[in-house]
Amino acid sequence: MALKNVESRLERLFDRTFAKGLRSHVQPIEIAQRIARELDLAARIGPSSTMAPNDIRIFLSAEDTPRFHGFEQSTIDELASSVREHALQESYDFVGPVSVQIFEDTSLTMGQLGIRVNFVSGRPQPKLVSMNGGQYNLSERPQIIGRTAECDIMVADPNVSRRHAEIWSTPDGVGLRDLGSTNGTLVNGRRIESVLVTPHDEISFGSQLFRIELA
Repeated sequence: MALKNVESRLERLFDRTFAKGLRSHVQPIEIAQRIARELDLAARIGPSSTMAPNDIRIFLSAEDTPRFHGFEQSTIDELASSVREHALQESYDFVGPVSVQIFEDTSLTMGQLGIRVNFVSGRPQPKLVSMNGGQYNLSERPQIIGRTAECDIMVADPNVSRRHAEIWSTPDGVGLRDLGSTNGTLVNGRRIESVLVTPHDEISFGSQLFRIELA
């Protein structure tokens, strides 16, 4: 039942034109079904509960990956929800937060799909820390950084766009993506589009400097 609900939501993400274009490519619903199967195969019986992998990495061909541009984050969010719902249905527990990531694999051909699942233990809680003293707890849910009060993290700087960037926690570090801002997002002085940042990096939004700290 949980997978059916996710399939319905994934279908609504893509209009009919997009779905037709994907007919010979990997379908989002196919990814959800494959993840559920991999979770079941990798689940381990523990002392008090059955544990399922919480780190899911999806590998798509160079032909399939561009099909998800513009839908990638929505797809990831729905797939992460499908993982949690499947775990609830099967009474699985996780050793840490659920993470779903999509990668391009040039060894795959169109229509081929690779799934890799791992157990990643809970890790220190990352924070985005302003050099002015502000601190913001980060989670796997992307948080919007921008100039307006509607943003999750508001940066009062005229050089910061209304919706400037988004930031989230992953098992490998902290993900940071520029949202097409006017003045760009800089990491160590270099303008970026999407990157993993660490506590060693200096992050700039407008004239405001930030860093990552692990609590």
